[in-house]
Amino acid sequence: HLVAERERLARSLPAARLAYLGMEQDSLGLAALRERPAPAATPPAALPDSIRAVARARAIEAEARMVGDRVEVEGHGTLPALIDWLAALHAEQRLRPSRLELQPVGSDGRARFDTVFEVSGR
Repeated sequence: HLVAERERLARSLPAARLAYLGMEQDSLGLAALRERPAPAATPPAALPDSIRAVARARAIEAEARMVGDRVEVEGHGTLPALIDWLAALHAEQRLRPSRLELQPVGSDGRARFDTVFEVSGR
C-alpha cells in the first residue's frame, strides 16, 4: 500500500507544482492591480454621456439619464456585448448595476435591457 501511495504522489507532484506556479502568478498579478491608482471618478452629470459612449463602442444602443443619485439606462444589444459593456463600466468607472432586467433575445440576436446604476455608492 505504501509503495502505491508513493507512486500516486509522485505522479501528482508535477500537476501540483504547475498549480502552485499558477497561483504565484495570480498573486503577483493581484498585487500589481492593487498598486494601480483608482481611475478618476466621472462627474455625475457626465455619467449618462460616458455610459452611452461605452455602449456605442460595443454596438449597443442605449439611452441613459440621471434620476436623482442613479443613472437609468435602457436599450438593446447582443448578450456578449452587454456583458462586456457591464464589465467595462465596472473596470473603468466602478459602476455596478443595482438592477438589471433582460428580455429574451430576438431573432436578430439582440436582447432588450433595462438597468439602474447607483452613483452615490461608487
